[in-house]
Amino acid sequence: MRKGSLKRIRIAIGRIFLAVNLLFITTLSLVPVKGALAVNIWDKAQHTGAYLLLGLLAASANRSFCLTPHTATYLALYGVLIEVIQGCLPWRSFSLLDMVANAFGISLAALITIAFVKRKPRLINSADTNDQ
Repeated sequence: MRKGSLKRIRIAIGRIFLAVNLLFITTLSLVPVKGALAVNIWDKAQHTGAYLLLGLLAASANRSFCLTPHTATYLALYGVLIEVIQGCLPWRSFSLLDMVANAFGISLAALITIAFVKRKPRLINSADTNDQ
């Protein structure tokens, strides 16, 4: 199999996982929850983790495996839209802290993909070493 074919397959799989994850997060974000909606650190960690995963999946659906500013903005707007919709539902509530946690997860994904793309294997040869 050619390298180009493998890249197209990786991108297609990344897009499928991204779509499934978006559907999953949307569903979990809009269904009624039992108990009081209290602000706690675990809830914010879940938001951060979910949007970190979304960012990484969005990057994997890109040819260069990079979370572009354009895509990161769309993911952040998706998070804002979910919060606005939650504010309109009687069983959910709007939260600025959730949006901050979402943006933090997207930012982490961007940093991870930048580090991944910038990382190149270094080959050491005799011309690069100084044996003094």
